[in-house]
Amino acid sequence: MSSNFPNGFAQGVTIRGVPVDIPNPGQVFWVNNSTVLAEGAVGGSDGNDGSYRRPFSTLDYAVGKCKASRGDIIYLMPGHAETVSGAAFVTCDVAGITIIGLGKGALRPTFTFSATASTILVSAADVAFVNCRFVSSILNVVTGFSVSGNGFEMHNCECRDGSATLTFILFVTLDDGADRAKFIGNNFTGIGVTNDSFVSMAGTHDDIVIQDNYMAYSAIQTATVALVTSATACTNFICTGNSFATISAAGKWIGLTGTGNTGVVKYNDFLSDADQTAAEHKAGGDVTGCMFYENYFSSGVDFLALSSSTIGYTDEDVT
Repeated sequence: MSSNFPNGFAQGVTIRGVPVDIPNPGQVFWVNNSTVLAEGAVGGSDGNDGSYRRPFSTLDYAVGKCKASRGDIIYLMPGHAETVSGAAFVTCDVAGITIIGLGKGALRPTFTFSATASTILVSAADVAFVNCRFVSSILNVVTGFSVSGNGFEMHNCECRDGSATLTFILFVTLDDGADRAKFIGNNFTGIGVTNDSFVSMAGTHDDIVIQDNYMAYSAIQTATVALVTSATACTNFICTGNSFATISAAGKWIGLTGTGNTGVVKYNDFLSDADQTAAEHKAGGDVTGCMFYENYFSSGVDFLALSSSTIGYTDEDVT
């Protein structure tokens, strides 16, 4: 395999008991402000060099040490925690970085939003977050993530309200023209009446993927807003394998209310605790212009499959 050593490792190499066989062209930085340290390590500090035994203490500082488009990776160690106390508290302005949280359950790196204006700002392209937790500790965080860069990705992350009065209004806002965003395998749960959307697309977008997520509101929203929403054209939209849940009587799951949409919405589960007719279920998934088929709807104990064979296609359903 190739390495920074002139002759590489003819027999491969094992580091901390793990074989290293995946080439990575970029630098690797470590972040840890927990009291549980690696063997021989010192406490996290932004005065450290960001190595495994001398980690940085904040994500924002680690981002500043990355180089654009080099493929740098930032590892957040188990138990790492930061309080997002204001606007652009973390600014991801370096293209091509991947931020990976280590640990399971509550040991996953956790970002707690403590002000209504608290945000993580993603202005660079091709930034990814993996296996992190995002929690509100105040009423009505306006938007957790503000994304203007193309190619934003979020994988296997968790977003949740701290309580019915410690809530996000919007979790992720994609600015106009932010394309190629992917949300895969995440768990998004809201329990406040002021919840709006988990993913809000604020303009024209292309190649947005919403796949294998769980998105649920367990309170009746003051104003019923779709969990995933877009007000203008969203082309090549893919929404598949998700589970959506709401208890609002007129529950909405996806609202692509603009014109010029294209894409596929298939194999999703939609649950409402309120009794809803097939027409009401269909209205909760407004995807005008997209192909809509093999989606399953449930009201209370009833279970209904709405697909091409049960509701038929109209000009609105098929591009």
